[in-house]
Amino acid sequence: MIEKILKQIPKKNLKEGRWYIGRGRNNNIGYWNGKHFLTIGLTFSITRIKVEDYYTKRRGSFQPFECIEEGEIVQPFGTTGWGHHYGKLLKISTR
Repeated sequence: MIEKILKQIPKKNLKEGRWYIGRGRNNNIGYWNGKHFLTIGLTFSITRIKVEDYYTKRRGSFQPFECIEEGEIVQPFGTTGWGHHYGKLLKISTR
């Protein structure tokens, strides 16, 4: 088992278009769109996309702690299209 103790990622270090593990009001996975985090939550049992601001001591509700590594297919099923997109092995780099 690998354990990590993480600090909140500064807002200036966030990468637009990436997913983050964190702590949020609606979900603990959030997509950073450059301005807000988009999370999935429920409203009256209906699944919805929720908007959460970056957490500070004064406002916001999503704290990002780790960017989710998307990985790279190293043994694709094919050379073009979906065959290249999916594969037998996925390589993930860790810090």
